[in-house]
Amino acid sequence: EKSVPLTNWSGTHAIEVKHLFAPESRQQLQELLSWANASRRKVRPLGTGLSPNGLALERRGMLSMVHLDSILAVDTAAKTITVEGGARISKILEELGQHGLTLENFSSITEQQIGGWTQVAAHGTGAQIPTVDEMVTRMTLVTPGRGTLEL
Repeated sequence: EKSVPLTNWSGTHAIEVKHLFAPESRQQLQELLSWANASRRKVRPLGTGLSPNGLALERRGMLSMVHLDSILAVDTAAKTITVEGGARISKILEELGQHGLTLENFSSITEQQIGGWTQVAAHGTGAQIPTVDEMVTRMTLVTPGRGTLEL
């Protein structure tokens, strides 16, 4: 086994990760999380490393969603977009722009992945504008112990 060096976005935290997993399909993700659960292995999701502290880093195992970054659908009538968790905000904005759409609110760093972006209540500016997680209308969540959940 070879350790993989990881550093957060600002360069303030760095670790050597024992395992860095990067599944290429939802099936691979489900299999990985089932294996981790059965073998009692800790695997923490890794986004683009924007956390200003080291809390998101886990030496025993990190899960990158870099290959699960597809734009699955754009519904211009409903003004919705369906994406995988690793899709970067910049890619989402580019796709929406091709349909005359955009996001109601987004932060200045658009290289964040949507999975992490929604989980940290990321925000842009404006007292009357909701955080980005309030734009989510549906979510598919792959869990270690309960399989795939549709929320």
